[in-house]
Amino acid sequence: MRSKIISLLCLLTTTMVMAQVNVTMKMDTNQIFIGEQVLLKLKVSAGSNDIVIVPQYPDSVLVEGVEVLSHYRESTASLDAGRRQTIVEAYRITSFDSALYYIPPMEVQVGDSVYKSKSGMALKVVSPEVDTTKVDKFYGPKENAEVYYDWSDLRRPFLLWLIGVLLLLAAAYMAVQIKNNHRILPKLKLHLEGPPHKWAMRQIAKLQVNRPEAPEEAHRYYADLTDIVRTYIARRYGFKATAMTSAQIIERLQGANDTKLLAELQEMFEAADLVKYAGLNTAIDENDRNLLIAIEYVNATKETEADKKRAPKLKEEPKVKRSRRQRALLVAANVAVAAAGLFLFVWAVVIMYNMYY
Repeated sequence: MRSKIISLLCLLTTTMVMAQVNVTMKMDTNQIFIGEQVLLKLKVSAGSNDIVIVPQYPDSVLVEGVEVLSHYRESTASLDAGRRQTIVEAYRITSFDSALYYIPPMEVQVGDSVYKSKSGMALKVVSPEVDTTKVDKFYGPKENAEVYYDWSDLRRPFLLWLIGVLLLLAAAYMAVQIKNNHRILPKLKLHLEGPPHKWAMRQIAKLQVNRPEAPEEAHRYYADLTDIVRTYIARRYGFKATAMTSAQIIERLQGANDTKLLAELQEMFEAADLVKYAGLNTAIDENDRNLLIAIEYVNATKETEADKKRAPKLKEEPKVKRSRRQRALLVAANVAVAAAGLFLFVWAVVIMYNMYY
């Protein structure tokens, strides 16, 4: 029996605690100047299952002369192991008339019951002090002044606009190249050292000065000589002669050079291979003869103006093969460039619009 009584008392105590509702209100300050703002906070403590309805001010009027600028829930907390809750509502208020205002207790509906804060509050609104003895320091309204812009004001939006236009043009070019399976950047061939034959003759002249004096120097000599000839052929005829064997080069030049010229070139390559790979010692006159073969080959095959005119021109840019992943990356890059260009273009237009309107 005793245990039942204790349980009943605990249940009643818990119910009373959960049913207890506390409503309080406070302000940051009780005195403001005209037009200043103050925060009025309403704190409600109720049961965790209670439905709490706080005051609303649809007409933005707290009391006559005091306006509500904004209203929001500042915080919600859980207490007593989740049996109770605390809600804090914030009201930002102001006034534009100097007076002492009385703010009555605020009402809160919890469930079917209405609760009020224990007391109201006073808000004093004062006007700033004005020194009326210096009337000459007060000036009337001025006419709107004309604003003039120079290049220093327009430089930033103009540069943004220019960069945006360039990025959009680049994005359009990229889109066309991707669609047609062409290179994004053209393949450039820079020949900063002049025509191939002039470059080759300069290199041969340097090599002629440093001819081998001893048999063991012939290996370096023939390596340099064949490198010069291979590089010349690669630049003159447009294929990778530097990565090919001597036999492959001779086979590739069939039809482009006459038979005698190719026979002499092959003889020079064979002599160089014997020196480089078999360690054969050569006489000085044989070294000079192979050097002359190189000089004669360059002079006989150098490109003339007639050759340049007869050279076939590509009517259409060659297509490139791209994997699905490469194409997806290029499309993503194209979209990013277009988005950046459009953003800068619109940004520049907005800046210039705000300057003039």
